[in-house]
Amino acid sequence: MKHAVCAISLLTVLATLGGCGKVTSPTPLTQTAGSLSATLVIIPDPPVPMEDATLELTLLDVNNQPVSGATVRFDLTMPGMQMPINCPEATDVGDGIYRASAIFTMAGEWQIQVEVAAQAEGDEAFTFVTHTK
Repeated sequence: MKHAVCAISLLTVLATLGGCGKVTSPTPLTQTAGSLSATLVIIPDPPVPMEDATLELTLLDVNNQPVSGATVRFDLTMPGMQMPINCPEATDVGDGIYRASAIFTMAGEWQIQVEVAAQAEGDEAFTFVTHTK
């Protein structure tokens, strides 16, 4: 009987730990506006309040070609809440990918407004929504 209790306890611990190392891929969020398609990936997904997060935006034109050389501006806000300015700077890393480091300052729903100024494609805006843990 003692061995059965130990075995059940061990199986319970192993089952609980089994989910701890699970790594999930971030969910890409995609929108189209005008002649641009924008896909945002947030790492980690979901972001954790007061911890570093990476915003990675991929821009494609109507021919699914990467759009490089654009100016990309992120603006993070919480709907219905007065928040300090939170506009992480985006860097063009090539192949239509723009990256920024961000911090989501509290738990809840966040809007990520993305303003894009692309030479040939013009100016467009995208709004993405995410939730912190």
